[in-house]
Amino acid sequence: MFSSRLPIAGLSLAGGLLASAALAHDHAPLRGRLVFTDHEKPVVRILDLDSGEVTHSFDVPKANPGFAGVSGGRYVVVKTGDEAGTLRILDTGLIAESHGDHVDLDKATPRFLDFATKGDRPAHVISGQGQLALFYDGLRPWEGKSEPKAVLIAIDSLAQGEPTVATWPSPAPQHGIAVPLGGRQWLMSVPNPAYAKGDDRSASPRPNGFEILEQGAGKEGGWKRVANLNDPMRADASCKLYHGYAPARGGRHLFGCAEGEDGGLLVLARAGKGVAVGWSARKLAYPDERRVSALKSREGGRHLVGNYGLKAPYDALLRIDPGAKALTADDVLAIPGGQAACQFELNGNASRLANLTPDGKLRVYEVAPAWKELAAFDVVAPFDCAYGAKTPTPSLAVIGASAFVSDPANGRIREYHLDTLKQGLDLPVGGMPANLAGSDAG
Repeated sequence: MFSSRLPIAGLSLAGGLLASAALAHDHAPLRGRLVFTDHEKPVVRILDLDSGEVTHSFDVPKANPGFAGVSGGRYVVVKTGDEAGTLRILDTGLIAESHGDHVDLDKATPRFLDFATKGDRPAHVISGQGQLALFYDGLRPWEGKSEPKAVLIAIDSLAQGEPTVATWPSPAPQHGIAVPLGGRQWLMSVPNPAYAKGDDRSASPRPNGFEILEQGAGKEGGWKRVANLNDPMRADASCKLYHGYAPARGGRHLFGCAEGEDGGLLVLARAGKGVAVGWSARKLAYPDERRVSALKSREGGRHLVGNYGLKAPYDALLRIDPGAKALTADDVLAIPGGQAACQFELNGNASRLANLTPDGKLRVYEVAPAWKELAAFDVVAPFDCAYGAKTPTPSLAVIGASAFVSDPANGRIREYHLDTLKQGLDLPVGGMPANLAGSDAG
């Protein structure tokens, strides 16, 4: 699994990047670029959204590598799929320059950075607060020794010859997470002891809690614990079987925890001001016995959305107001026909959601004040969206007010406007376009 806050499962996007949403004064704004893979060929290609042409192609070790966008909009993390667990960073060449009342977008030459990281089982990729975290889960304890870790990178240093990098060594293997909180503070997951020991092969690699650590100055500055959110006896200080993260408005952070008693979403928020800033947490219960495993958000948007179910395939979506006292049945949207939620993304202000389902339809929903289907498009042939499917899987990316869908069977990428509810571009790109790198800068 390779994920980002803008979801992985498999991007979060928490993600990359590819178009300017702002208008310039005296010239038409550039739309940018869309990065995509091929289901059969080991290449990463770039589609210019202004010319409608594929302008660049880069060789990678395996077909259909995973993507995770990086906040700021310029870079994309690429899981190459090689045996060394290499993560590379693609500079899309899109450089946004703010002029106060508008933003200009420049197109430099795209390139893979010389910088790369390696390790056992690359997984969650999280970015924010000017930092990028690449988490390596490590091998299962019974498979052998490994070095689980999080590689932490200052995003603005990626444009330099040698990026500023630090490494946090995980105490043990885990399907973990590292979240930048600002002010040299990081939330780090704590390994599940039952899994870390390796005696019980049925134990989950998902963590049950977190620590907030402060990074010392310098590359090897050490770590100091600021807060402990790893107390299984307290619902507001633990997150059993964590999976799914997204930032929320007001500096909050949300984490998907297990279903059942003491289950729900862990809501982390800043407490205090200035140098006295600390952290508080509470548990926001699910409306019924189900849980989320992936969360999507947009900067400034009131609501987040997660997939919702007891186990895969998750067949519903859950609307989440992190400031609410409780979630209700009205926050749950059942997927038509009992299908898997599959792929879903919010638009730029989180008011509308695009959902690509296995029947080949792209449905557009209004998120609040109540779930409402606004449109449904027949975009691709029915497909298998199960994790690890061998057949070609279309991909969904939302950039601003546009949803893009890849059609591997017909070698095309199509655009759908989430505001006007009309189809936009329909571009032949050849091959079997699959994964798309999407979502705006966060």
